Amino acid sequence: MRGLLLLAVTLGACSGPRALLRKAEGYMDAERYPAAVRTYERVLEKKPGEPRALVGVARAWLMTDEPERAIVPAQVAAETKVPGGEEVLIDALLVNGRGADALARAERRGGSEGKPSTDDLRRLAEARLAAGNVSAAVGAAEKMVEAGGGADAMALAAWLHARADSCERAISLAGRAVTGAMQSAAIQAEAAAVFRHCGDGPRAQASASTALTLLPQGPLAWERAAARRQKGGDHEGAARELSRLRALVPDDGRYARQLGGLWLAREQWGRAENELAAALQLPPYADASGQGGVRFAERQADALDPEARVEAAVRIWEDLAVARSKRQDRAGVAEALTALAELRGARSAAEWLRVAQAWAETSTPERGLAAAQRVLDQAPDSFEAHAFIARTLARSGAVDRAIGHARAAFAVRPDDPDAALLLASLYGARGESREAVETLRGALLSHPKDRRLQEALRKHQQGGP
Repeated sequence: MRGLLLLAVTLGACSGPRALLRKAEGYMDAERYPAAVRTYERVLEKKPGEPRALVGVARAWLMTDEPERAIVPAQVAAETKVPGGEEVLIDALLVNGRGADALARAERRGGSEGKPSTDDLRRLAEARLAAGNVSAAVGAAEKMVEAGGGADAMALAAWLHARADSCERAISLAGRAVTGAMQSAAIQAEAAAVFRHCGDGPRAQASASTALTLLPQGPLAWERAAARRQKGGDHEGAARELSRLRALVPDDGRYARQLGGLWLAREQWGRAENELAAALQLPPYADASGQGGVRFAERQADALDPEARVEAAVRIWEDLAVARSKRQDRAGVAEALTALAELRGARSAAEWLRVAQAWAETSTPERGLAAAQRVLDQAPDSFEAHAFIARTLARSGAVDRAIGHARAAFAVRPDDPDAALLLASLYGARGESREAVETLRGALLSHPKDRRLQEALRKHQQGGP
């Protein structure tokens, strides 16, 4: 009987909270995170609110494919002021794209007057970046480097400097980081992203190659991390993750498209345009017959059928039009609108007219002639299309053809002063002053106070063009 009692006591001790904690922490050391989660949860069943278990289970969830499940235990740990609770909550918020929500906590820890740890400075830099304050994030990262944060600190600071367009400092830090962490896929990939961001192609390729050799299973974890951060609203954090992927897998249009969308959300118009334009040249949005002439034989599972490819290309061109409009690139906008009309198989005269008018605002309006003609194919009496063609042909010296369209525009709107001025100017260019004068006199009967018509009539009566 005594032996049975002793055995029961022994078994109870082996499955008690302390023993389970040691077991869970062993699982963490062995990187067996699901087992650690289960074991920490057993501790909490036996002893609710156990501090080490609360922090431990949050940390364990952060290392799984379900890091969102870390937030609740981390919040409990932080609210009950468990040692390590504040830190794990900040990490949980950052990983799940809620870094801006973590900023106040990170500022208290990393922005204090004392000597914050390098981890606190890292959290502060990431939270500031998530909140959109890139320059302040740079300051925290530089302090992390000064505090001896090592290659991790240099890689983070390098990205932040690149993001702030301080490429000389960024490249210097990235170079030091890769030298000090030859076996770290994350640091090599971060450096590759920095080099690519700053236009150092050879070094970007070298660091990307090193990172890929350290990732036998591929960079899927970073893709998931980017998706989580974007879903949580942290576009800067997601862009950082996707920039690694763009550097490692430069021939994948999906990453270019996603990164372009993130830069668009951050109003980084030039970067957005570069990535979106690249996406259209890459698989799966381009194929052997497409504009980019790219063959996509390696990843058939990711290939798009023709209909899906068109739908995706339409969305990319729409984003590209926005980016170019913000940059006041009129020719780029006109090109995007042309591509959209072609992809949609537009049958609307209004859509083709929009294309023609976009080209009219560029230095090459003649590129809109085909669009204007398509307007006339669907709406033969379109004043705007006839007027556009007349003006464009006149600029190129094709006055005879221009007059035909100017007459058609005038016939549609005989009381429109602009139509009269256009037709009269073309008559004058062809030396037909009498026809110009008659056109203008007729227009003045309806608009006797129009100074433009009066001045044009005076010039033509004097024999001017």
